Amino acid sequence: RASRATAMSALTAYLLAYNAACMLGWGYALVLALGSLAETRGDLTRVWAAAHVPMEVAQWAMLLEIVHALTGAVRSPVFTVGLQVMSRIVALGVALVAPSVQSHWAAGLMLLSWSLVEVPRYAFYLNALVSPKGTEGTLYPVFWLRYSLFAILYPTGIAGECVTMYTALGSPQLAAFFSLAPLLIKANLALYLPGAPFMYLNMVKNRKGAFKKRFPPREKPKPAVRGTLFPPDGKGGRSTTVSGKAVIAAAIRGAGGSEAAAAAERVIKEKNWRFKYNKHYMKMVRLGCESPEAALGIAKAGLDWMYANMEFVTADGQKGPFGDMVRKTKGKFETGVVHGSGSPGQLAYKVPYDGGWHPASPKAPPAGKVLEGEAFKKQATEWAAKGIVEPDAAQAMCWTADYFSQGKSLQGVYFVMIGAGSAMGPFPKLLEMGATVVAIDIPGSWGKGGPRPTKTLWKRLCDTARNSPGSIVFPMTKKQADCKDDDEVYEASGCDLMNQPGEIANWLVSWQATLPADAKVVIGNYTYLDGELHVKLALCADHCIAELCKARPSTAVAFLCTPTDIHVCTDEANATARRRYGSGLGSLGLEKLANVLSGGKFLVKNALPPVKAKSGKTLNLVDGLSVAQGPNYALAKRMQHWRACIAFDQGHTVSSMVAPSTATISVIHNKTFAWAYGGMPYFGYEVFKQETTNAVMACLLMHDALNPASSKNPKNRKVHGVDNTLELFRTQAVHGGLWTCAYSVNSVGEVSAIIYFAGVAQPYLIALSAAALGVVGYLQLKAGA
Repeated sequence: RASRATAMSALTAYLLAYNAACMLGWGYALVLALGSLAETRGDLTRVWAAAHVPMEVAQWAMLLEIVHALTGAVRSPVFTVGLQVMSRIVALGVALVAPSVQSHWAAGLMLLSWSLVEVPRYAFYLNALVSPKGTEGTLYPVFWLRYSLFAILYPTGIAGECVTMYTALGSPQLAAFFSLAPLLIKANLALYLPGAPFMYLNMVKNRKGAFKKRFPPREKPKPAVRGTLFPPDGKGGRSTTVSGKAVIAAAIRGAGGSEAAAAAERVIKEKNWRFKYNKHYMKMVRLGCESPEAALGIAKAGLDWMYANMEFVTADGQKGPFGDMVRKTKGKFETGVVHGSGSPGQLAYKVPYDGGWHPASPKAPPAGKVLEGEAFKKQATEWAAKGIVEPDAAQAMCWTADYFSQGKSLQGVYFVMIGAGSAMGPFPKLLEMGATVVAIDIPGSWGKGGPRPTKTLWKRLCDTARNSPGSIVFPMTKKQADCKDDDEVYEASGCDLMNQPGEIANWLVSWQATLPADAKVVIGNYTYLDGELHVKLALCADHCIAELCKARPSTAVAFLCTPTDIHVCTDEANATARRRYGSGLGSLGLEKLANVLSGGKFLVKNALPPVKAKSGKTLNLVDGLSVAQGPNYALAKRMQHWRACIAFDQGHTVSSMVAPSTATISVIHNKTFAWAYGGMPYFGYEVFKQETTNAVMACLLMHDALNPASSKNPKNRKVHGVDNTLELFRTQAVHGGLWTCAYSVNSVGEVSAIIYFAGVAQPYLIALSAAALGVVGYLQLKAGA
């Protein structure tokens, strides 16, 4: 600890000296530049000569910022820092190689813009280093200048850089220095088209985040604590980090053995859980792959910890371990029912599809773009051939299409949907095919009298059911017969999952008792909220699933697996990823270059070393876990994995498939994700539109509920080679190309965004090139004349 403290003190001292020196250097350059402007009455052509010496020293020193980011001395994105610094270095190099441009107004504008933006930037860093509160404790004028001047100075600086380089193209000194220099400068100027907007928007995003962090909105008075809670952390709070580490450590210990014990200890000692949790999750999965017993031991130990350590507070203030408190709950709900008016008749399974999502094609498939019958089966087969879905997923889609083409429906099949209103859920598709959906979602009484009352959710769900051949069943706080109109029904519908998991489970158990003994019942969790709420929802939904499975052993369980997780994948997908590595960008050696320049962050090999199980069987893994999504999201999805493993081992059919990357509104609202999605097809991905994903995943759910030969039925585990319950997730995967891509999903995002922008810029570059060729041709003709 003493040596670490000494190292941190040395690093802080170095950063203080570095930032102070850079601030003084840029400050001196700024003083000289402003003095020149004052003396010459605003003549930018004289600025470079007056201030270039301190500017050059300070600018070359900025190369160390790339080193700082690469080594972790400062927490800055390597790609962004590298782009910003190297664009400056190239412009400076051009001015030094072609001195004639130094007297151009653009060079003066460039130097002045750089100086004006760098002085407050380094002052901000220096202030943050000496302030006990870090960046939040910086002086407000410094803070404001740091996050506001860019709005003017980025455009002026970029304009100065571009005009300076363009002017240098006419300098004989440039070609004399290096024959290819003009061509390289042209290529560099072309990169400004995607690079400049990226840098500017990145600063806009940083400004928004910095101001929000410094001036957070006033907290509303907190309501009385009740419902599902994280356990106390011993420091007066309920840290999700402490709990997240504890549950994963407990789960890992469940694998048994000294290796698992040592791995669990490393979890507890992890200091940077937020950004390094992924390596511990990977270790947990690899330990689970070693034997069926280890996988189940991990799943049971993880969920046992959650039930024993998470807390639950009742409406009257009683508090205790989650498991104990919810299991002794006595209350339940009334039942509401709405039957559809549609006829089951001849139903054909239809999938909206007009190609994958792209920024150039962002809208939902039009009404006429629907696949059904042989067209749907053909598309499923094509997806499998391209590595977008696994072959057994395509076969399951074909089976479902054939099933409904025979005049059959989902009448008599019951689907309990926890989170019925979810955008990614199968609710409308199930009703369309004649199913009875037991809908669990938020109370319709919330927001009454406000602009967004939640009763509108229940109106939508009930209207969908009325216009279908299916039916909807839902919990109510009062008898349906006592409601005077539909509005009152909607307001009395729904339940609060995080505060009423015991009552919901009791209601489900009571409801299933009214069904025939041989009725097919499926229960699935489709809930999502941000952060720690997702974990709470997952736990409460798990209780409902467990209780219904206990009451009705034939119940099937369903989950939508996120593609951004760690899964056992097929040998064929792994082989495809290995075969594709080295193609595309790699054919020019660019993949290795991008990987090296990014410090190993970009274009990382997707195919991982396999796990050799104790039985001798080899299991391949794919790591799609996105660190940016955070440990709470990872824990919530892992809890679903654990329940799936346990239920499958207990004899329940578990319809849990990997879903594809999907362009939901919440995802593409983030422009960075949208840009990355735009370039990912280059790497063999297909980003699905939400309507397509809903229909495809519902299709597989129906297959598993209806087809007794499904790989998701534990009776068929030997036929499908599912020896370890973790192998359940390699079957029927619709990964969208994530498993078969040469590079891991976490390493293609930035490169995909650049590829997208390059594609956007291509027509303009072609037009500019054509125009330039036209001008050159005209001048040559004129000279010849």
